[in-house]
Amino acid sequence: MLLALRVEVDSLAAAHHALPSLLTALQTTGAEASFFINLGPDRAARSGGPLFQVGESKLQRQLNRKQAGPKGMARLYGLLMPAPQLHKEAKQALQSIAAAGFETGLLAWDRVSWVREIAGASEAWVEEELKAGLFAFEQLFGERAKGLALPQWRSNRAAFRLAQRLGFDYLSASRGSRPHLAVVEGEPVNLAQLPTTLPTLSELIGAEGCDEQGAVEHLLKLTQSVPLTGHVFTIQLSADGGKRLPLLAQLFAAWQAQGHELSSLGKLHRFQQRDALPWHAVQQQAWPGYQGLLTVQGAAFPN
Repeated sequence: MLLALRVEVDSLAAAHHALPSLLTALQTTGAEASFFINLGPDRAARSGGPLFQVGESKLQRQLNRKQAGPKGMARLYGLLMPAPQLHKEAKQALQSIAAAGFETGLLAWDRVSWVREIAGASEAWVEEELKAGLFAFEQLFGERAKGLALPQWRSNRAAFRLAQRLGFDYLSASRGSRPHLAVVEGEPVNLAQLPTTLPTLSELIGAEGCDEQGAVEHLLKLTQSVPLTGHVFTIQLSADGGKRLPLLAQLFAAWQAQGHELSSLGKLHRFQQRDALPWHAVQQQAWPGYQGLLTVQGAAFPN
């Protein structure tokens, strides 16, 4: 069955340093994946607040901050130094994704602002952010982005509405259990939603004494059997590149040994029968290890 890899290219450092190694690891195993890119400013200096911390304990949050937090001059981006724009400063690295045959999509124009502002953002603000990202994507890749994956699974009703209006093929904006069509605050959005179904490495490592190998083993237990609707696993390059890359390579090989096909989200979307996708309520709610509210797949919506 399909196990889709949802990769977030979320910082300039990730694009330059973690991306090449991940591409090599994927190519070595023959895996497919989808790369969703923050194309605008890297405001790394402003990504240190509670909304960006992952972990249920202080120790786990510190561990993840040490792994994913900005380093060196990046600590000044967007505060004491201008925020570099990825579509300009990492152009060659980003274009190498498509050149290697992998699917690319939009994560955000300004990931940090999105996470900080989306809860109370107006439709006009959301539209401006998405259109800026789409324009930069077309300039970089010469084609329109087909998939949209929102940062840290944070959204609002306007984001769902605009994802449909702007012509995306699918949206990956929530945590959940299976592909579906969303009903957001009573409003149906006729756009395939592909939620993240598995926990991330950052959510597992350091939780209740779980070490790196324990995180791998936990994920492999969850994927001993994959539902017919597939799984989605999110890789956040700032957190999961570097020292955690060997864990990803181990997971890729083990998942293939379990008989799973590592795919792009586009392939998972094409595999679904659109007419058969169920409608589910989508809501904003607390999620273990995160401050604020995440977008979560709710109960099946009555026909």
